[in-house]
Amino acid sequence: MPATPEEHEWLTLSDASKRLNVHPATLRQWSDEGKVRIFRTPGGHRRFSRTDIERMLQVIPLRGVGLSSFVMSEVLQRTRQELPAAMQQSWATGIGEDERQRQREAGRQLTRLASELVTKPAPTAAQLAEARQIGAEYGRMMARAGHSLPDAVMAFIFFRDSLLETVFSLPETTGLDRDATLAIVRRINDLLNDVLRMMMAAHEQPQPMADGTR
Repeated sequence: MPATPEEHEWLTLSDASKRLNVHPATLRQWSDEGKVRIFRTPGGHRRFSRTDIERMLQVIPLRGVGLSSFVMSEVLQRTRQELPAAMQQSWATGIGEDERQRQREAGRQLTRLASELVTKPAPTAAQLAEARQIGAEYGRMMARAGHSLPDAVMAFIFFRDSLLETVFSLPETTGLDRDATLAIVRRINDLLNDVLRMMMAAHEQPQPMADGTR
């Protein structure tokens, strides 16, 4: 049975968005997507359960290390939403399920590394080495699948766009300062450029044939 106004303390859109430190339009979109429960008054105005909003405050990371996890989650969700259309592109064809699974895992690993830069001024040597290794393996994977270098680059751009679009939305979704957001974008983009360089170099290297020859 749906909750009634008497069973919960309900907040207006303005009050709820201020508590979450997000733009009212963002909270309105979340309610339209079913991410947060609402009650509508007879006049059609949205009301939000104070209990739900307080629970979201524990989940939505506005500061600290939690922001990295938030970005990673949002990137993966955005990628899943855009994947059906992306699968129609030439770079997404001709990849077997085993290769596709490795591709997804590489994407998750790179997303994690890039997301950590949301709260760190620069990647560590170990993180940079891991990112470069992921780029090189991705380049070899696309070459083995018979994809051209332009197709490999387009596949990488699809991933990078999903990541950067999520970061660019941080001021709206978390209230993060725009100058801080631009600094985050520069850090992540520098890392991804390095990954792209390694991917392109590995793709151009001779790949072993099935019999082990080159």
